[in-house]
Amino acid sequence: MLGLSLRSSAVERLPCKQKVAGPAPVGGLFDNMKIKGVIFDFDNTLINSSKTVDDANKSVLNKIREDFEMMDLKTFNSILKKVQKKFDSLDPMKRYKRLFYELFAEESGLSIDTEKIDAYAEIFESHLINRMEFTEGAEETIDSLKNMGLKVGLLTGAGFYPGLKKRTLEKFDRNGKFDIKIIAGNNIPESKHNPEAFKKTAAMLKLKTDEIIFIGDTPDVDIDNAKEAGMKTVLFDRYNEEKRKISKNKPDFVIEDIREIYKILDSLNQELD
Repeated sequence: MLGLSLRSSAVERLPCKQKVAGPAPVGGLFDNMKIKGVIFDFDNTLINSSKTVDDANKSVLNKIREDFEMMDLKTFNSILKKVQKKFDSLDPMKRYKRLFYELFAEESGLSIDTEKIDAYAEIFESHLINRMEFTEGAEETIDSLKNMGLKVGLLTGAGFYPGLKKRTLEKFDRNGKFDIKIIAGNNIPESKHNPEAFKKTAAMLKLKTDEIIFIGDTPDVDIDNAKEAGMKTVLFDRYNEEKRKISKNKPDFVIEDIREIYKILDSLNQELD
């Protein structure tokens, strides 16, 4: 894997109460709904962050190769693996834009000056913000949920360094699709590793936690903590087929297409009647 990564360590596919297969039509299914809100994770749920990050790092690699012809792919990947470990060990709130490439300069032993470090950091951030793509079906699903009268929120982690996730979300949600957008550790002090972050997000939507479905891709963060907060949980497993992290709680549903949320809503509303 190249450079900065948003992929969670892999986990074996979790058993669940129900596997939903395929999108369902919206029409007429949701009168008298008991589920009143849907909260989404961001990275690798609403957008394919892993691909975006990999592509951003490839762009950085191309620039580094222009500057240092001796930098081959094998060496580059070896250095990045070591740098990633150092970077991940640091407090996210103490990281900053150029830090990863400062660490890269130290680890590589190359004479990378300040101007080049800034250039690499800018290439990475610009690609990450400007070339991200919605997960297939995500944008129209958000619109449909809003049209059905559901509240729609977003709860995401702090990101690589302060400010980056805020700028990313401003670009991503420039049309204001979400009722709330919460960056855990920023808008609220709690991280997503704390169920309280999920409870506070529900409160900001003015909903009870048992009126909400949470959809995320990470079993030990999204599923465990949303479940402990009292929400129904959906594991979105499209981008993380080789997970290794162990989850304390089984998700209520596992999906591979974001549009399967329609069938889940129908199932839960019938169950609660």
